[in-house]
Amino acid sequence: MNKELDLNFKLLAIFDSIMRSNNISQSAYDLGISQSAVSNQLAKLRASLGDKLFVRTSHGVLPTPFAESLHPYVCDAMDSMKFGIQAAKKFDLSQIERNICLIMTDIGEVTILPKLIKVVSEVAPGISLRTVNLPPSDISEALKSGMADLAVAFITATQPSFFQRSLFSTDYICIARRGHPFTKKEFTKRDFEQANHLVAEARGTGHYYLLEQNFSNFKVQRKISARVPNFMSMPYLVAETDLIATMPRKAAFAFRNIPNICILEHPIKLPTIDIQALWHERYNGDQVHMWLREQLYEIANKFEWDVGLDNLKY
Repeated sequence: MNKELDLNFKLLAIFDSIMRSNNISQSAYDLGISQSAVSNQLAKLRASLGDKLFVRTSHGVLPTPFAESLHPYVCDAMDSMKFGIQAAKKFDLSQIERNICLIMTDIGEVTILPKLIKVVSEVAPGISLRTVNLPPSDISEALKSGMADLAVAFITATQPSFFQRSLFSTDYICIARRGHPFTKKEFTKRDFEQANHLVAEARGTGHYYLLEQNFSNFKVQRKISARVPNFMSMPYLVAETDLIATMPRKAAFAFRNIPNICILEHPIKLPTIDIQALWHERYNGDQVHMWLREQLYEIANKFEWDVGLDNLKY
């Protein structure tokens, strides 16, 4: 490595962007500069650090082992600078311009997200929200790498470098079309096993794995007639068929106005689960992040989950 280490924030930002995208052209686009400018700065960085840093592949570039080991320290340095500048300035949400990525399920998108968008647009209009749906196994890495800022999810385990806060809890219900034979009597485990089921595989949540594990533990037999990738299409399918479906009770708020649907209390003793906000320690002291976390908590805590659910009773 050269004795004279010539690094600046611009070089670190370019290095960080290439590490995240594995593509020089994409990094140039993300940073709003030309590809040649990125290449020139990368050449300076290589000369200063004495390492190739990235090697070309048919799909872009891959980091060298040195670059991979360096990246966490670069992230820490950049975060420290950003947070220091932010703390030094007067914190004014109305002047903040920032993109925030939330890991959230389809249920969160139709319940919590509309209220969060409303608050953000009124108080911090320069903040742009984006949601992604990731499998539980990918959430920690996405938060750690900075690909996402915050997760709202059912989380079974966390690492020491993460913080979490409970937002709300939910148990599970069944839904069926109004007039279904099971709505005309007590709904039993035997009825559940004899029914034709619609299943939300919802692999971007912990619900699918928890339900499958519990049905297996209780030795519950089901005839699965159809599978869909998420929960929010289920009420529309159930309303037009004789299928029944298992879903989180809190999700019922999202389809309270869909006609021809009713709720059945679940005949299987399924656990109540906590939905939590999860974030990496690198963002714990960030003022924008702290404000956003508080808004999420306030929205979830004050949410009137039972409003309109009388429409779903049979």
